[in-house]
Amino acid sequence: MKKVTVGIIGGTGQMGSFFRKFFEKNDCRVLIASRKTNLRIEDCARQSDIVLVSVPIGATVNVIKKISPHINKNSLLIDTTSIKKGPVEAMLRCSKSEVIGMHPVFGPNISSLKNQTIVLCPARGKKWLKWIRDIFEGNGALIKISTPEKHDEMMSVIQGLNHFSTLSVAHAMKSLGIRVEESLQYTSPIYKLRMAMVGRILNQDSKLYANIEILNPKNKKALDAYVKSSKKLQKIIKTKNTKEFVKYFDECAEFFGGFKKEAEKLSDYLIEKMVEREK
Repeated sequence: MKKVTVGIIGGTGQMGSFFRKFFEKNDCRVLIASRKTNLRIEDCARQSDIVLVSVPIGATVNVIKKISPHINKNSLLIDTTSIKKGPVEAMLRCSKSEVIGMHPVFGPNISSLKNQTIVLCPARGKKWLKWIRDIFEGNGALIKISTPEKHDEMMSVIQGLNHFSTLSVAHAMKSLGIRVEESLQYTSPIYKLRMAMVGRILNQDSKLYANIEILNPKNKKALDAYVKSSKKLQKIIKTKNTKEFVKYFDECAEFFGGFKKEAEKLSDYLIEKMVEREK
């Protein structure tokens, strides 16, 4: 049986390199095209059964426009950006091939796909969806089927709101002149865990996070809600209104429902492992 040829546009980048290794391991023929290769992106697209676009978010639509006329209608065009509506619309508009928007919700340094989430947004055709799903699930990935619109709405909270909150904490500490290292001398393990998450984000590529925050149009609604909620809580605290604080807290607790107990167990486990590591 003929091997499936996967062409990765941007295959010398971190995520592109991850998928190159992944598809090679799964017995695919892999072609790589980027600014660093002799193979042109148009030729890579022409020679591939699956064309995977793995370039920075801001460049994705332009790359799609450039390669789409060269993709066979029986092939699959797929992207890896964390924003789906714009890229999927561009793939549908510019190509005649099958189209799937994909968001691998993990970084490129993982050792395997086991229990890693991949969101798929099937947009045109069915032939390649089963193949893609089977190869990912066969390697332990968790597949979530979504629409581009729903995906971007969820990412406005999962990424947009959470990264906004994280950066705000870091910037406020900077403004207050509170050094992380000094604060850790006064803290509980849960605060250290929180600082670990802040530090983890700040150790990533700032341009990538700028694109995630700025280019998802759904972020505005999420961030407006966050600022509104923060201002409400700030007013409650400023006016020393204990009754309203308890109401605000209890409303949040009720909304989180049964997840609260699960969250406590998980965070207890993480804290225990963190403390053991430091012994």
